[in-house]
Amino acid sequence: MAALIARVTSTSTEAPLAWLLSAPLGLDVWEVTPDQVVLQVEEAQAGRLEAMGYDVEQLRMTEGYLSTFATEAAATGYHTAATLEQDLRRLAEVHPEIADLHEIGRSVEGRPQWALRIGERRGSDRKVAFLGCHHAREWISVEVPFRLAEHLLEHSSADPVQRWLQRGEVWVVPMVNPDGHEYTHTHDRLWRKNRRRNRGGSFGVDPNRNYGYMWGTLNINTSSHVPSDQTYVGPRAFSEPETRAVRDLVARQLFGGVLTYHSYSQLILYPWGYTSRPVKDEADLRGMRDLAEEMARLVKGVHGTAYTPQQSSRLYPTAGDTTDWTYGEYDVPSITVELRPASALEGGFILPAEQIEPCWEENRPAAFEFIRHVLEKPGEG
Repeated sequence: MAALIARVTSTSTEAPLAWLLSAPLGLDVWEVTPDQVVLQVEEAQAGRLEAMGYDVEQLRMTEGYLSTFATEAAATGYHTAATLEQDLRRLAEVHPEIADLHEIGRSVEGRPQWALRIGERRGSDRKVAFLGCHHAREWISVEVPFRLAEHLLEHSSADPVQRWLQRGEVWVVPMVNPDGHEYTHTHDRLWRKNRRRNRGGSFGVDPNRNYGYMWGTLNINTSSHVPSDQTYVGPRAFSEPETRAVRDLVARQLFGGVLTYHSYSQLILYPWGYTSRPVKDEADLRGMRDLAEEMARLVKGVHGTAYTPQQSSRLYPTAGDTTDWTYGEYDVPSITVELRPASALEGGFILPAEQIEPCWEENRPAAFEFIRHVLEKPGEG
């Protein structure tokens, strides 16, 4: 059955847009704004939405979207699981005095998950983590944390990087979901989940719905209990080896802050995702909100690209995501950055390769601000 990318709007009180996000309809939601939802749907699903009173505008057939953006040239400059491992090994080998490569776990299909530890002091009590590629199709979310690691090592003898690496450690995990990422190279460029074989014959759990904090407390399009859905939360919290690897790394290292990269929408998000209520601790809320706003300001100062800082649930509600878990369980600053582009019409999950470098350039000062915020926190260390 043909799939399409559609913009859904509504002027009907009988069909409020918010209901699309709160109902278990099996939709693949791509973008959310106050006046529209962009999603990928089968033609039959689009017809059902229209019958329910929604206005459904076809933006592109998925096939046409892929032929436009998922070209051979568009893959140039992006890593595969294998080339990422090669490049991480190279960084560790060239900088053995300050970099160690750690295998933190193995995926469902047995691929290693790699973390690069960067810092002069092994076992420091000041540590910050950057994660990428929970979702397979979000290739740019591998490239930004990888380039961060590369930049820190290549500039380790000059401040502020030298100061940070003398004081603490930066851990970078650029590809949490190597199986799914590999599948986007070989079979389905828009695959999102891992490659768990589910009961009933479907595949995949959404790793960013599988963390333990408030896991499974929602049953909606964006946190689904249906195994075939894109946002399937899994049979239980931490059911997946990929999320257990992150869980165990965080438990061992006790990071003072965690930033995770996704795409797309150009947002800087802070907890909570599982509820529209704000974080109760006013100092924590103010700290994360101010940090997100400063990061957005720094991003815009590079190329003029606007990223919006906001509470995660304002995008759409999610239960069991990474940053709700790291904040909820460890009470540390936790930020999700949704990278370029702003919309599906600009490429969506398939960011043109020529934008990799400017996307990294604009995110570098924001990443630096996050490192500074965590590693230079007064009264610790």
